[in-house]
Amino acid sequence: MTGGPILVTGAGGFVCSELVLALDRAGIPVIGTDRSFDAQTRARLHALPLIEAPLETAVIRIGPLGGVIHGAALTADPDSLGMTAADHLAANVGLLMQTLVAARAAGAGRFVFLSSMGVFAPDDGPVSGGRFTEATQPCGTIPYAAAKRAGEIITTAAADAGMATLSLRLGNITGPHEAVRDSRQHLCLIGRMLQEARSTAQITLSDPQASREWAWLPDLADAVAALMRATWPPCAVLHAGTPPVATHLDLAQ
Repeated sequence: MTGGPILVTGAGGFVCSELVLALDRAGIPVIGTDRSFDAQTRARLHALPLIEAPLETAVIRIGPLGGVIHGAALTADPDSLGMTAADHLAANVGLLMQTLVAARAAGAGRFVFLSSMGVFAPDDGPVSGGRFTEATQPCGTIPYAAAKRAGEIITTAAADAGMATLSLRLGNITGPHEAVRDSRQHLCLIGRMLQEARSTAQITLSDPQASREWAWLPDLADAVAALMRATWPPCAVLHAGTPPVATHLDLAQ
């Protein structure tokens, strides 16, 4: 990694706010940027430099960078945002393109695009041990899935001798400080279970034997921070590990 701070986009969100803190814990200079930071997130990040502005404005204010972690995205579905599918795709891909151009201009030596296991459709293959891996061919077609897959392709193509690139597919994540935002209008399954248990003292399951992998966000964030200093693998897309699998019933219990 070259000199200069790491810029984290989407730093007001659940995952990327923790990435900012993890980079700081690792002794890596970091700047967080987002369209808005709620009071709780701003309080958690108060000791660190933040840029609160639309990304297209924020990138103009970027100085020399060591690297970029791009997590800014619309994860809510287009209908809930009052957008067409085409508008939703354009917004997500446009955010990535703006950030790639700004990163290269700022001398960033490394660029990480935060992708998602949401690129997959349920019947995608091949699978290994019942799990999707880097070898599984993604075929998800909803706007969010398509934008993430397009982002992986674009990020790979943007690499050159001056800037290495990597897409990191994140799966199911739980952790502290999760909250609903305009761009992410839902809680994870565990968050919804906790919310229901607190309000009704019970948890309702529609598919108790369904199983998922889960990552604990603070641990994942520390791993991503370490990745920014590590030798990168030759693959263009990397999965964020294969954490333990739990059924919905196990989680509820």
